[in-house]
Amino acid sequence: MRTAAHPNLPQITLPGQAAAAPGPLDMTNMYLAHYGFRRDLGHLITAIGRVRLGDRRRVTALREHHGWVLFVLHHHHTAEDETVWPRLRERAPEAIGTIDALEAEHEACDHWLRESTEAFQAFDAGPSEQGRERLMVALRALADTLGAHLAHEETDGIPLMMAHITPEEDAEMHKALTKQYGLRKLIMLLGWITSDLPADVEAHLRKTSPRPLLLLSTLAGGRYRRRVSYLWG
Repeated sequence: MRTAAHPNLPQITLPGQAAAAPGPLDMTNMYLAHYGFRRDLGHLITAIGRVRLGDRRRVTALREHHGWVLFVLHHHHTAEDETVWPRLRERAPEAIGTIDALEAEHEACDHWLRESTEAFQAFDAGPSEQGRERLMVALRALADTLGAHLAHEETDGIPLMMAHITPEEDAEMHKALTKQYGLRKLIMLLGWITSDLPADVEAHLRKTSPRPLLLLSTLAGGRYRRRVSYLWG
């Protein structure tokens, strides 16, 4: 196996994370993204349950943030669909059942992505208790469906990546994904993925991240914290 020549790297563990598989790939960005999806869907559910129907500005801001989370999730899943799963199909035929299941889970998530988007648009256009309930149902279903998929990926999918994808390939995938954001969205992404982290993970990032990235992340983090302090109330 081509990955065998590479040593295992330390992996981070975040709240809600199902596993941290050993291996040669640095899965920090993957785990940070998973944490961000779990964290923000939980915050959105709480905020929508509490927001006043007359607070149209905050309702719109929450809808826009939901759109941002789904934007990041789209790029995250598209990279897996176009690059990760095809490579694993070719290199790990014994795990086809697992790969099929992970791909099917993306499709299941897509249903609730569409439903929550439509429900949020309707709620923003004309807030009502009926619209709130429809949106809450969709967000809870999305959180549950996506949460189950993320746990499956952490438990069974990432070990396959560790065994069959090289660090060089993984770095190339991250580079290609980063280019899709553009500078403005990349700065927002840095603020998003480093928000509300446990102290040990913050310490790990300070120790392992390049200094220019740390400085940019600090600036982005301050801006992002101001944004979410308004969103979550």
